Amino acid sequence: MSAIEVKNVNFVYGKKTPYEVHALEDINLSIKENCVTGIIGHTGSGKSTLIQMFNGLVKPDSGKVFVDGKDIWEKPKEISKIRYKVGMVMQYPEYQLFADTVWEDIAYGPKNMGLSEDEVKERVTTSAAFCGLDGEALAKSPFDLSGGQKRRVALAGIMAMKPAVLVLDEPAAGLDPRGRREILGGICKYQKESGTAVVIVSHSMEDMAKYCDELFVLSHGKLLLHGDCKEVFSEGELLRSAGLDVPEIYGVVKAIRKQGADISKYIYTVNGAVDAISRLLEGRDE
Repeated sequence: MSAIEVKNVNFVYGKKTPYEVHALEDINLSIKENCVTGIIGHTGSGKSTLIQMFNGLVKPDSGKVFVDGKDIWEKPKEISKIRYKVGMVMQYPEYQLFADTVWEDIAYGPKNMGLSEDEVKERVTTSAAFCGLDGEALAKSPFDLSGGQKRRVALAGIMAMKPAVLVLDEPAAGLDPRGRREILGGICKYQKESGTAVVIVSHSMEDMAKYCDELFVLSHGKLLLHGDCKEVFSEGELLRSAGLDVPEIYGVVKAIRKQGADISKYIYTVNGAVDAISRLLEGRDE
């Protein structure tokens, strides 16, 4: 069963005004369980609107969203319960922090779930440790931390609620390469260890290629492409027509192929290219 299923969803901003914009048009997709799914698209493609529907922050004008096979808007008064199942870390999550200490910030969600004091403590310490936050950090004000540490606090706060689906909107935006690796690598490690379905929105094709199992591509509010990374990034011209690009290493491999080298055209990560080129060179040495 899919973790999240979207059926025939439409949404319009500024309906019946001169500023009417069709943010999403007839979207159908499924987010698999135990999988890292990437959602990509140009600015204004509808990515953020779509993911905010996953946990009921935005309600479709038409169509339905299902979590665990149930229509999340069947009982509107219980929509808050969906947000414990589908945890969302918004873009620049450091601006979501509010408590006096890191501990209190991470504990906020579990406490609102009605968990016991011991269970709250266990969840806070476990999620904090997973996100690289030690006891000293837990006692600090979140506003005294670096930008990267604030991201970790926001992420730990969502992980502490143990959602079935973890949704992240540009989780590595503005971070240096090391920070990107630590945040995204940690998220994927968490996914593998917990079995949680993870959805990542990003503009970085390199990040998507490295960390995602499958991709959905949006363009002007419509679903343009869907498949694994190999399938999606093989459609370079279609991606460029949508204002996107393929990972840079894909272009390098394409140039190597033009020179007559027998190397797969379905390579889209640096590690994949290194392995393929190494095998190619080993073959020449024989």
